[in-house]
Amino acid sequence: MTKNKRKKLATHWSNIYVAVTLVFMLGFGFFLSSKVFLADKVDVLSTEINKEFNLNGRGKFTIKEWIYDEKDNEMQVTLITSGMTNYLSDLDFKAVPRVNVKEELPTKIVYSSNDIYIVNISKIPKDFGQVALRLVKDEMNFEEEVFDEDQLKEREKDAIITSVYADQTVVDRDDISEKDIEEYAIKVTDEMIRNTKKEIQDRQKEIEKNNLIVKKINEEISEQKGELIYQTVDEQTVTNNQIYSMQKEIESYNTDNETIKIDIKSLETKIERLNQRKDDLQF
Repeated sequence: MTKNKRKKLATHWSNIYVAVTLVFMLGFGFFLSSKVFLADKVDVLSTEINKEFNLNGRGKFTIKEWIYDEKDNEMQVTLITSGMTNYLSDLDFKAVPRVNVKEELPTKIVYSSNDIYIVNISKIPKDFGQVALRLVKDEMNFEEEVFDEDQLKEREKDAIITSVYADQTVVDRDDISEKDIEEYAIKVTDEMIRNTKKEIQDRQKEIEKNNLIVKKINEEISEQKGELIYQTVDEQTVTNNQIYSMQKEIESYNTDNETIKIDIKSLETKIERLNQRKDDLQF
């Protein structure tokens, strides 16, 4: 092979290596850029509507409605709570947008009665992405005032019960008006009355079920007692132990029924309070 041919061949392979390297670098660059764009993609973060959430000893809550008014840059959140406050505490709310979590949005409780809260959030950014609404337990403080900033931050952190979220891609959009607040409070109260009546019916069915079980156990006891006269002493001992065990089981079901009756009485009282609230709203 001549010197010129070897030189041309070397140049040819060199060009191939350069081309392959260039393709690889372009592909790698595209991969990296695509990874960056993928990283910018944010998952939908939205708390489910009409689902009851149990906070393990810190109460329960349900979001009945979350509306976003694009025209006025406002949101309205309606919650039903249970066991989250007592006579020494109340519920407060703080909101922040994902685009700037350090900027707290103005919140206002426009309606509050027992377990129902309707909260307005204003100055919503146009591209908020997601809004977090923090449920904060506002307790009466009988201790000395705290002026240390770190202690204040720690106290505020401990006071947060939970956070709920609305996502810009899925939140309901509608106009918000003052008239709607009263009407919606009545609507929610009616729903709570219906749900409480349903709960009473379910508890009454539990009593009926327990009574049926007790009836069957009593029949079994009567049958066992009828067999005693035909049994040996040892067999009678076994049967009497079984009868005793079944009698204790009956006592347990009867105790459950008494507890359920107390619960039903409490639910009936709740319905009375809800009806009174409804009358006050319509007055």
